[in-house]
Amino acid sequence: MISAFDKTFKLGILLSVIDWLTFNVVFLLFTLFSGADTSGEFVADLLMANVSYVVALQIVTISLHHRQAQPAKVLSNTSRTSAIFIVLYAAVLGIMGFSVPGLAYCIEISLLVFLVTSIERLLLRTYIKHKRSVGRNRVDTIILGTGQMEQKIADVMTNVWNGYNLLGYFIKTDSDSMTNSSTGEELAYLGEESELLPFIENNHVDELYIGVMPDKLKEYKALMRLCEKHMIRTYYVPTISYGEFRSAKVMEFGDIYVMSQYNEPLKDMRNRIQKRVFDFVVSLLFICTLFPIILIIVAIVSKITMPGPLFFKQKRTGYDGKDFVCYKFRSMKVNKDSDKVQAVKDDPRVTKWGLLMRHTNIDELPQFINVLKGNMSIVGPRPHMLAHTDYYSQLISDYMIRHYVKPGITGWAQTHGERGETKTVDDMKRRVEKDIWYIEHWSFWLDIQIILKTVSDAIHGDEKAY
Repeated sequence: MISAFDKTFKLGILLSVIDWLTFNVVFLLFTLFSGADTSGEFVADLLMANVSYVVALQIVTISLHHRQAQPAKVLSNTSRTSAIFIVLYAAVLGIMGFSVPGLAYCIEISLLVFLVTSIERLLLRTYIKHKRSVGRNRVDTIILGTGQMEQKIADVMTNVWNGYNLLGYFIKTDSDSMTNSSTGEELAYLGEESELLPFIENNHVDELYIGVMPDKLKEYKALMRLCEKHMIRTYYVPTISYGEFRSAKVMEFGDIYVMSQYNEPLKDMRNRIQKRVFDFVVSLLFICTLFPIILIIVAIVSKITMPGPLFFKQKRTGYDGKDFVCYKFRSMKVNKDSDKVQAVKDDPRVTKWGLLMRHTNIDELPQFINVLKGNMSIVGPRPHMLAHTDYYSQLISDYMIRHYVKPGITGWAQTHGERGETKTVDDMKRRVEKDIWYIEHWSFWLDIQIILKTVSDAIHGDEKAY
């Protein structure tokens, strides 16, 4: 039987071939319609272009078939492949003595390659996810242990889009059961720890996730030998619950390896500069073009529909836990509870015009001024009022971690079901989980993905925008 690892490897090769064919179609059509000379050096140009693109694919690799790859990761890899390709292509042509294309040509072909291959890869990703949801290219897995962390592993595996086939779980005596969080049904109980080895001997298993180590070293070694014999890949689930949302990073520490509790891409100066430049350019363009028109319309309608100031200014907790003044278009009647009480559904303080602004996110647009000033970013955890910071930081141990980056006009949590009122502490915990996930997985293309999702939500409306 072909292992799931081999199937995934072969799928990666197939996708690389499709990607290469797509590149050739783009290159040939661009050459044809750009009016370039298709004789003489054209065959050499095509050969050099193919060599450069194949090398770029080897450097970056295809990631769209990885089981938990986000669209942002796919776009990030595609942009890097396009950039590396054009640099290699121009360099190889120059080294080989051929005429090097001009800057405009290089920009045009690299952008076209990026756009077309991005569409191709995202479509293929959607197709692969569909096939996995109906049972193709699945990975047969089992879990040893039933703790909180093991349940989270099971939650990932029971999401059909990820392509895992969770056969069930083994437990120590008197351990808790596990459920499918999406359906509420109990997962398959396969037996106690002592029954794990016979099960592996008699059933096909691709991956084993260990959350509870065997009591004796001899038993552990026997388990590892059996897994190696049957080509079963083994993964270890952390047993500590604090830091369970962290993207742990293994680092060298002298002659040993240590694991950091979480990862912060925005600690890298290059990433911080990239994010700040994007924020500054986009916010400046918006404030100098669309914002004055929106400001005039909002000022006129607000003046007619509700008395009071146009802008709502409120101190909120920002980067590194420091307070800053956040700007919004006022959507509520002037009230004494605005700094303490969240807006709720059918809130009598919100005017009809204010409700429309909230549904379309218009009330948040003055925060581009905050972005330009540097105390906010376009994408990041939403800033909370000071009273909420004081309250939730005492109840949620990870709460303040969301302030490791600048707060945003929109964020991963807001585009994934955690917008609006937090009725319970658990509601806020879910928001904090998603904020920390964003901090750990930040990339430029993840920000683009979140911005596009925010625009889509604004167009279609959000039921939690009240």
